[in-house]
Amino acid sequence: MRSNPEDRRQSPRLDANLQARLEFSVLLREAENSDTGVQHMRAVAGHTVNLSAIGLAVMLHAQNIDPQYLTGGENSMSIELDLPSGVSIEIEAMPVRYEKHDDGYLIGARITDISDRDRELYDEYLRELS
Repeated sequence: MRSNPEDRRQSPRLDANLQARLEFSVLLREAENSDTGVQHMRAVAGHTVNLSAIGLAVMLHAQNIDPQYLTGGENSMSIELDLPSGVSIEIEAMPVRYEKHDDGYLIGARITDISDRDRELYDEYLRELS
């Protein structure tokens, strides 16, 4: 049972800061190719704020990101997370919400694709946090 009846989260969030803070890089992808046939991408660095089995909150260290990259739909994020063990995992995620902050953008994203190997490593890390 949820402690807060207004909390609609399907999976508990685990704080991932200080020793659990994960550095990552992300490619923000437009859903559509441009008129020239090129799919625009933008690389941005940041850190995780919290993690769950089905999503994550990340702080992107960038001052100006076009909102089209941050508003779900068919846009996606390719996130490379560096786990404390030294292993990197790749997660495909879709932004579901964002907030502009002084130090960048806080983005809530739902995991849409992750390899079996990376899922196993990610779930193991979540168990270590709980």
